[in-house]
Amino acid sequence: MLKKIISFVVIALVMFGFYKLLSIPPKNQTVVPSINESNTPKVDTYKDFPVYNNPDLVFYWGIGCPHCENVEKWITENNANQKLKINFKEVYYNKDNQTDLYNTANKYCPEIISNGSIGVPTGFNPIDKKCIQGDIPIIDFLKQKIK
Repeated sequence: MLKKIISFVVIALVMFGFYKLLSIPPKNQTVVPSINESNTPKVDTYKDFPVYNNPDLVFYWGIGCPHCENVEKWITENNANQKLKINFKEVYYNKDNQTDLYNTANKYCPEIISNGSIGVPTGFNPIDKKCIQGDIPIIDFLKQKIK
């Protein structure tokens, strides 16, 4: 009986150890910016993107998000970052940007919080005070802005 108890405790401790080990988030990675603009006074602390006072779009994205990459690829291929003021805010690793996304959504589009669909990619149109979710809707919005 004592052997069974000891075996159970050992197994429980090993499982707990694996849980703790696997629950540690990855360390911040150095990310080479895919879009960059020079001569800007202020940059996002995570990526070297300009931060505009009156942007055309605030783009909330996450590292490794394939839909976010679709938007970034479209922006690069169409030189949209040269034609529009886009604030890029990475939210997976940047806690300030996570808070900003939540506060923006809570204030201007609370339905994405209440129905549990807050996530990336999310764009925020500061002129119309509207949230845009998904890569295709964000790209469509940018196409309209460039025209």
